[in-house]
Amino acid sequence: MSIGGFVAVSGLAIATASLAMAVVIVALKVHRSLRARVWERRVEPYRRRVVLVAAGEDTEDGDTLAELAGLTRGTRSDVDELVLRLLGKVRGEPATELVELLRRHGALERSARELRSRSSLRRARALHLIGRCRDWTHADAAIEALEDRSPRVRAQAARTVGQIGDPRAARPLLEALRLEGVHAGDAAEALAGLGHGATDALLWALHEGSPRARTVAAHLAGTGGVRAAAPLLVDLVERNPDPTVAATAVTALGLVGRSSDIGAIAGATVRYHPPQLRRAAAEALGELGDPLGVAVLVRLLADRESQVSEAAARSLLALGPAGRAALALNAHLPTAGAALAQARLTGVAV
Repeated sequence: MSIGGFVAVSGLAIATASLAMAVVIVALKVHRSLRARVWERRVEPYRRRVVLVAAGEDTEDGDTLAELAGLTRGTRSDVDELVLRLLGKVRGEPATELVELLRRHGALERSARELRSRSSLRRARALHLIGRCRDWTHADAAIEALEDRSPRVRAQAARTVGQIGDPRAARPLLEALRLEGVHAGDAAEALAGLGHGATDALLWALHEGSPRARTVAAHLAGTGGVRAAAPLLVDLVERNPDPTVAATAVTALGLVGRSSDIGAIAGATVRYHPPQLRRAAAEALGELGDPLGVAVLVRLLADRESQVSEAAARSLLALGPAGRAALALNAHLPTAGAALAQARLTGVAV
């Protein structure tokens, strides 16, 4: 076969494959749309009663809840799906009643059994329901699922333990950050919801956690005002080779550190460190608010990386009269001059 013929045949094969893929995608979308419409028709007779319960407008005797609890087995799964969707939108007593409806329907029991299913999809769905219900009775199973063999299940488990809010989940959640599937954002949100209950776990992670665990712990220690974390943060800034960990730690140190920690923050501004870390250190000096940081920030005004010099200028402005005076003395530097001009436009006396 000639080269031209081969190209023509290959082009035809690619076009055929693309067309087949497009047909499959359209078919899947149509199938999902039809399934959704069928479900909507099945659940429509019960929607008004479920919404009444969700809105807290059931009778004092709970007549509507009792009616829904007495539905036949074949109808319950459709109503349970509607209840699960509404649970993400309601709080307080109505949410408690919706959870009670799922409990009477046996949905929570089924979910507990499905956590042992061979199907990762079923295990993830079971965790989703348990999380939406904030069901403490299955907190241990949700914590255990953080080590599930499936990344999808581990990701859902992280969200579920956060919704349940059991402080015992803090350290297992941080440990699970070494695994694929557990997202740092989900873990941080879950741990933040635990409040002071997560403090000991955060300190553990700063000391011996994985890089991602240390990053999340440093961030939360800073935003949560965990001052006991300062010595561990100093150690991460000075010794941890991971620039993301070190940058997050120095940012946190700016929020919870003391004047004695300026040396560690200043050390992170040295030229051989990556720009990400130098910029975070410059911002941390502004957050710390100690005039002792002025000399370091003045040096950074001439940094070759604009992100670093601009951060230094902003921090000098944040340090009050001493910082603004230093900017004025270095107004010949482009970054300092721009910061002063911006400050005047916003009404700051310089």
